[in-house]
Amino acid sequence: MENILETIHRSFEKELADLVCRKVKHQDYCQDIIQDVYLKILLNRSKIEKADNISAYLTRLTTNTVVDYYRRKSKSSVTNETLPETSSEPDEAVDSTYKLADCCLRSFIDSLPEIYRNAIIMVELDALKIKDYAIAANITLTNAKARVQRARKMLREVILQCCNYEFDSYGNIVSCKKNEDQSCCK
Repeated sequence: MENILETIHRSFEKELADLVCRKVKHQDYCQDIIQDVYLKILLNRSKIEKADNISAYLTRLTTNTVVDYYRRKSKSSVTNETLPETSSEPDEAVDSTYKLADCCLRSFIDSLPEIYRNAIIMVELDALKIKDYAIAANITLTNAKARVQRARKMLREVILQCCNYEFDSYGNIVSCKKNEDQSCCK
């Protein structure tokens, strides 16, 4: 009889890898996260065997692993900011571009009307699912989706009014220059 781990690997390997790599664009990080997924599968083998829908369980486990990766990454970037600077000049230039890009993100968010501000904070910053936000805000899921979409659009407009951004073909920020006639960034 085939081991549950071998069955999962054989049956879900491509699906899980695709799920991770769609969410994480860097191939090396993608492979690291897939390793973490398989480690969690190994540690949760008994729960997986008891699951009614193994595919759904593995999808949730994989998604949570990706979220954990981004949380660790954001915590390490905060830690790295407090370390003494020992970087070379090109890295400092990139750092200053990112600092300018997010120079006053919180003030931009705070400038939104309250319902949109709460939506963007809960969904984007607190990583709450839109479904959970809808429950917390006591609104329908459709309403929550529309509210978050409007909040994102409003935030984008405010940010683009403040600074001039240059994007690459993938939509990543290449450079950011403060509009001299705007006093939005302090």
